[in-house]
Amino acid sequence: MKLRAAIVILCCAALAVLGSVAAQDEPQPPAAGQPEAPSWERLQAVLPYLASRVPEHRLQAERLIESGADAHFEELVKVLPDQPRRGRELLLRVLANTRHDGRVLLCLETLCNREARRAERTIASRALKGADSEKLRLLIEQRLAQPEIDVYQTIQCCTLLGTLASARAQGVAEEVLEHAAGNELLQFAAEDAVLRSTIASDFAEPAWSRYQQRRPNAPKVTLNQLQTALDDLALPRATDRARAELKLADLVGDDKRVLLALARSPWPERAAFALKRLEKDQGSELEHATQAVMLDLVMTSEQTIALMAMDVAIAGTPPTDDEMENLRPAISVDSEARLEAILEGMGRGSDLAELRSRNRRLEAKLRPLLQRRGAFDAEVRGLLNELQTVQGQLAQVEARWENGWKREFETEILGTNPD
Repeated sequence: MKLRAAIVILCCAALAVLGSVAAQDEPQPPAAGQPEAPSWERLQAVLPYLASRVPEHRLQAERLIESGADAHFEELVKVLPDQPRRGRELLLRVLANTRHDGRVLLCLETLCNREARRAERTIASRALKGADSEKLRLLIEQRLAQPEIDVYQTIQCCTLLGTLASARAQGVAEEVLEHAAGNELLQFAAEDAVLRSTIASDFAEPAWSRYQQRRPNAPKVTLNQLQTALDDLALPRATDRARAELKLADLVGDDKRVLLALARSPWPERAAFALKRLEKDQGSELEHATQAVMLDLVMTSEQTIALMAMDVAIAGTPPTDDEMENLRPAISVDSEARLEAILEGMGRGSDLAELRSRNRRLEAKLRPLLQRRGAFDAEVRGLLNELQTVQGQLAQVEARWENGWKREFETEILGTNPD
């Protein structure tokens, strides 16, 4: 009896083991809270609710589409352009945050689209920060090799190349620089990409040396010294950061290209340092390039950096009609329309650059006369009256220029635009 009972127990144990093995081979049902991907028909039915004014409807539709975005990525990309603006932005954010292989290309296409608005551009830029750099570089090279590529797309590709810290990315940008003769903004964009990638790379001393050979006013320091000074901007103590800013200002000197490269740094302390310097040290050198970079930052960066870039643009000079013709192919359609609206609001007769120049000349002429002759001299009083008139006109024009930027761009940056 004992033997028979032992045999029965062993048989039951064997059957239990076989049952567990068979259960492991069978497909497991979806876990609780992780339902199967919804069908494409169901996603189509909820797509209109992404643009709903009712937050609950919009949130439920977004969650449902998120659950099926990986499975139906290609279909969603095809219908993306047909969505209203609010729905298109939400759908782009969902697609950009998936793990699908096509999301990098989608973000690249978004940035190369002149019609893309600020919200779409910020979504794409943020998503590409975590993308595979090698895959992004290959896609950029393929885009640059297309025969029908225009200036705007080429400049956007160069902007992205500057985010890749690799020798190959620097080589691609240098190839663009070699073939960019005759286009000032395209030449700047290509060299800016090389410079940004060089500064972000650990072993790029040869590329830095080539830049120093091309530009006599380049910082006379090694790349390692410059990178060490940049790292010190993030020191924990405020006094140490202040000393680091003074040291870095001495190293950079009057090289505006380095400042413009740092203005688009992913490190906020570097971008803030460069933007403060650019706002203070306005000049005629690279004026068009500065406007183009600031417009790109305003329409692409996070709020803090975008607002600082707007201050730099306000401190600059409004472009003339001829300058707008050169600037137009390098900026987005939305930026162009907003900048044109600002210029129209200022009035074509208000020359801010001339008023600023006259104000500087009068101040330089008046100061020594005032010290030698005093305020009661007839010539000094005439100059004082003229200076007062010029400064009054200058204040009015600068106010229209600043208010125009705030009216057209600030609400877009802060996300309070109802459209």
